[in-house]
Amino acid sequence: MAAAKPKLYTFPTSDDAMAPEWPGTPIGAKNTITRQKGRTPVGNKMVDATPGLFRRLLANSFQFIAASNQPVHSHDVVIHGLRVRAITNSEHLIGYWRDNWYSLEEWTRQTGEQPHDTPDVLVVALGRIPTEQEAAYYSRQNDTVVFFNTSYYGQLKSWVLGAVGRKLAVEYGIHSIHGAVVTKDGKGLLYIAPTGTGKSTSTYGVMEFPNTRFHSDDWVYVRYAYPTKDGRTVSPARVIVDGKDVARGWQTYRWLEEHNGSTATVIGRALDDSEVTTVAKDLDVDHPEAYAFTSEKVFYLRSNLVENFPQAAYDMIRSRLENAPDVTPEFMTENTSSIDAVFMKLKGTSPFDKMSDDELRTTIGRFFAFENTRAMLDITTVFPKERVFTNPMEPARINAVMLLKRNFDEDLVIERLSLARFMARLLVGRTPTGTKEIVYNSYRAVDDKSERAWIDTIEAKGVDKMWDEYLKATDKPVTLEEELEMFRMLHRSAKAYDVNTTLQKDPKITGRMEAVNKTMRILVKALETDQDDFHYDITSYGKLLE
Repeated sequence: MAAAKPKLYTFPTSDDAMAPEWPGTPIGAKNTITRQKGRTPVGNKMVDATPGLFRRLLANSFQFIAASNQPVHSHDVVIHGLRVRAITNSEHLIGYWRDNWYSLEEWTRQTGEQPHDTPDVLVVALGRIPTEQEAAYYSRQNDTVVFFNTSYYGQLKSWVLGAVGRKLAVEYGIHSIHGAVVTKDGKGLLYIAPTGTGKSTSTYGVMEFPNTRFHSDDWVYVRYAYPTKDGRTVSPARVIVDGKDVARGWQTYRWLEEHNGSTATVIGRALDDSEVTTVAKDLDVDHPEAYAFTSEKVFYLRSNLVENFPQAAYDMIRSRLENAPDVTPEFMTENTSSIDAVFMKLKGTSPFDKMSDDELRTTIGRFFAFENTRAMLDITTVFPKERVFTNPMEPARINAVMLLKRNFDEDLVIERLSLARFMARLLVGRTPTGTKEIVYNSYRAVDDKSERAWIDTIEAKGVDKMWDEYLKATDKPVTLEEELEMFRMLHRSAKAYDVNTTLQKDPKITGRMEAVNKTMRILVKALETDQDDFHYDITSYGKLLE
C-alpha cells in the first residue's frame, strides 16, 4: 500500500454548521475562510427555462431578509458602464465587492460619465438560509444572479461578470473576455488562457520591459471598431434601415460586411464612449480594430503570484485575504527553494523587517500553498501609477492575442494561427487537467453543457475541420454563435498566436525564472513582427532570441 501523501496545508474549521465564512489564522489585514472554496454543488444558469423558479428564488430571498435579524448590505457599482447592485448579509462578500469595483461616485470621477439611474444587473447573495442548499442561479430574462449559503467571492464575481457580459454583447456588441492585457510601446498584448498556464505570470512578466503599461489581470471588455472616412473610430451597436433595427449588438459586424457600401444608419460609440451616428458606407469594414477596456478597480487574484513576483507581497500583506491556509512543516521542506528566493527579496524591507526569519518564511509559504488563496491587489502599489491604466474607459489597442497553453507533450513554443486553427482552439478549450472549457471562460452565463454537447458533434469529425463544420451548421446554439462571432472579429483585428509555456523542458534552462524571462522575450518578439509564418519549437526558439 502506498504511503499517505503528507498534508501540505490546513484550514481552521467552524463549529457552526450554517456558517458560510469564518476567520482564519491572521495574515494581512484580514483572512476569511469560506466553507465553499470553489463552485457550488448547484449552478443553474438556465433559471428562465423553469416556470416560476425565478419568482420563488427572489421571494425566498426577500422573505429571509425581512425576517432576519442580521445586517444586510446593499451597494451599487459600475462595471463597464452598467450599474450593478449587490445585496448580501456577508461581511466578506460586501467588503470584497466594494474593493473590487468602481462605486457610482468613483466611476463619475474617473470617467466623467454618469451611471444609469437604476441597476442593470442585480445580485443577491445570502447565507444561513436553512431551506436552501449551497447554490448559484442566473436569470438572463431578469439580469439577476442569486447565491445561497456560499461566501466564496470567486464564483460570485465570475457569475456577475457573465451576467454583465451577456447584456453588453446582445445590446452593444461588446465582447467580455476572460483574459489579461499589457501594452508595450502602445501595442496591446491580450492573453487568453485556462487557469495554470501562465496568464498572470505573462502579464506581470512583460512589465519588466521598458515602455510597458499594465492594463488588466483577469477580465477585459473588447470593443470592435472601424475607422471612418472622416478620421473617427466607431464601434457599432445598432444598424437601422427604414426606421427599424436590422442588426444589434454582436450581429452588427457580419451585417456590415455583407452590406458593404450600404446607406443604412449606424449608431455606435466613439472611443471616448460618446454616441456616434454615421452611415454604413463611411465605415472601413475591411480594417476592423480591437480596443480593450479594463474592468476592475482593484484586482482580485491568486496570491501565489508572489512566488514569481515577490514585489506583489508588499500590497498583499496589507490586503484582505480569502482562504489563506496554515502550512505544515512538510510544505516548508518541499518548497524551500521557492520560499528562499522570495525571502531574499523581502527580508529587511518594510513591513517584513518587523518579522522574524521564521515568520517571514511561513508568511511567504501561506501566500502560495493553496492555489486558490485570493487577495485584492491595488496594482498602482506594484507599478508606478503612470504605468497603469487607471481610467476604466481608456482604451488599449489590441495588436496581438496569445492563446496560452501548457502541454509538455508538444515541442511547440509559439506559432501564428490561421482563423480556422484559432477558432478550433477556442471551441475545444482544453485545459491542462484535460477538461474542456469553451473559449477558456467558465464565467459565461450560458448553458455550457448543451453548448459542449453540440461542439462534441463537430469535434468528432476532426479538429482540423471544426471551423468549416461550424460554419456549415444550421443548428448551432445562439449563445455560441454570439461568442464566436466576436472572436472572429478579434482574429480580423489582431494577430493571433498559439503559445506553449513549457520552456523549462529545455535542458539548457536552469530554473523557472529563466524560463519565464525567455518566454516573455518571445512574446514581445511576436508582438513586434508581422510574419505570417512565425513558428518556433523547443529546438529553434533560441534563434528568435539571438
